[in-house]
Amino acid sequence: MCGILFYWNQAGVSPNILYEKSLGHMANRGPDFCDLYYGKDYVIGHTRLSIIDLTSSANQPFWDSTGRYVIVLNGEIYNYRELRQQLSACGHRFRTESDTEVLLAFIISFGLEKTLDCVRGMFAFVLYDNIVQKATIVRDHFGQKPLYYFFKSGCFAVASDIRSLTELQSSTTPNLAAYTVYLSTAGSQGTRGTFHTDRTFFDGINILPAGHSLTLEQGHISIEEYFTVWSLYNREDADDYADMSMASCLDELKSLLRQAVVRHLTSDVKVGVLTSGGIDSTLVYWFAQQQNPEITGFTKISPGIEEIPLDVIPNVLKQRPANVYFSLQKPEEYLIGLNNFIAASGAPSRWGGGPPMSKLCRDARRNDVYVLLGGDCADEYFSGYTHYENMFAHPQPDMFDLGDLVSLDSQSPFYKKEHAEDHQSVQCDIRRRILSHLQNIVDPCERYILATMFHDTSTFLQTCNLPHSDAYSMMESVELRNPLLDMDLVRFVCHLPPRFKSARHSSGHFGKLLLRELAAREIGEFVNRGKEGTRNYSMAWAHPSFWNFDHFAIQDVVHIPDELSKRDVIRLMNLEIFHRLFFLHEDNFFPKIMTPNGLSMASCGVSDFSLQSSKGIS
Repeated sequence: MCGILFYWNQAGVSPNILYEKSLGHMANRGPDFCDLYYGKDYVIGHTRLSIIDLTSSANQPFWDSTGRYVIVLNGEIYNYRELRQQLSACGHRFRTESDTEVLLAFIISFGLEKTLDCVRGMFAFVLYDNIVQKATIVRDHFGQKPLYYFFKSGCFAVASDIRSLTELQSSTTPNLAAYTVYLSTAGSQGTRGTFHTDRTFFDGINILPAGHSLTLEQGHISIEEYFTVWSLYNREDADDYADMSMASCLDELKSLLRQAVVRHLTSDVKVGVLTSGGIDSTLVYWFAQQQNPEITGFTKISPGIEEIPLDVIPNVLKQRPANVYFSLQKPEEYLIGLNNFIAASGAPSRWGGGPPMSKLCRDARRNDVYVLLGGDCADEYFSGYTHYENMFAHPQPDMFDLGDLVSLDSQSPFYKKEHAEDHQSVQCDIRRRILSHLQNIVDPCERYILATMFHDTSTFLQTCNLPHSDAYSMMESVELRNPLLDMDLVRFVCHLPPRFKSARHSSGHFGKLLLRELAAREIGEFVNRGKEGTRNYSMAWAHPSFWNFDHFAIQDVVHIPDELSKRDVIRLMNLEIFHRLFFLHEDNFFPKIMTPNGLSMASCGVSDFSLQSSKGIS
């Protein structure tokens, strides 16, 4: 995991402290090495977190042997050894043991299209051809690695961190449409906020969507889609799985999940597992420990609001022992952690789990574990969310009922029609494309279930779960990997009939039926608990009496009504912190925006709320 930077100016470039400052914002992403290279009209830079091939020969920017191509890569190519063997069979000789060199050589030898079809990994990269003066920028299939860019006034820049781009601009202004979309999030559960797939909270700074590439050539940019999640599905394979027994499907699921975990264990540094006690992360731990008995687990404990970790994990460890570190979360630490998390991520928090999860990653780093496997990303394609049960119960569903994860709440006090219609139009276009791909499915329920899961997997993951986990891990210089987003595993599950996903398990719990059966068979029925999620103390701070809304700076751009739900309060406090940090450039502002009740609840001195380095908080 690393940070990448590319800047192009049609008027030319020369060494400037500004580029060093821009790269410096990604020091946490790459604490082991950083470098900038200046071309005639471009600058390319990289900060490195050394994971594969720890030698200096694998440092970036990385050049091919002819000097024509230079690449910077953020992420990992998990099947790079297999790709390397293909290249070696063609006579290619390697200078390093890195996946970066393999990726570059594969693109040069076989072209970008075939490379993107063959690679298995999480990545964002910039490849520059010095002969034709062309930059190719690519983000991975699911959006596991972030990539932001701007293009204006003859300048183009792309980076892994929004702050690196704001450093290159003389001024920034807020994207007010993003504000209202965030505040109008649908659903009555959770603490999340809705984000655009292609726009940030800064006017003019955009996001390259998952499964897309961008080309800069002769002062013009073009963006192309190379992958969609629903393209994994074909009716013929689905028909084959429709008649398979549960036992056969369980065996295949086990094989693919084990393969995914083994791929994601590829590393030249210590690897650990985030062990929440939930089904998904427990299965990841189960197969990881089978492969590496010395693996370490990391678990957060939030007294009073979660039960599963202490109920499940000790029983798992009796069967597959390992060192597991338990990290105690405290309500009074939450706001300090949230402040630092927002400062590091350049956006309001996508949901409330960032502060405790960043602390868990910090604990991993302190124990010399630089790579963590997580259990996220299966709920979207395996029907794991509880609200799916009601959505999927109708025999004649509305195909354009988009669900809570990608919709807005038209009854929200923050709802603005002009912003909502733009968001809704984009989402309806996505749903229309998905339904077109699934037109051969006769059963309307099956078609709706698949459409919803493809939609949530393609949109919700890249706007919420993935950038959120990237932010909380990278602020602590830890690489977080998602074995449950293995391409072969996702393809298999997409073709399973609904009865193996969107159904109740014998334990009484809805969703992820086949995964629950596998967990019960491999580990024990005690693993099958109701979904608890990553519990956090954001709700403890969501009482309106803690906040002085009259002093909120965002009142200048957003009307704050008198009646607010707790979820409204959570999103407002996130947005206020973000707005003050990035547009008013303030710190130590909590005494202005909190009431005496709120400050008393904090149980710490007011000065503790000033902006701190995340490394300094324990």
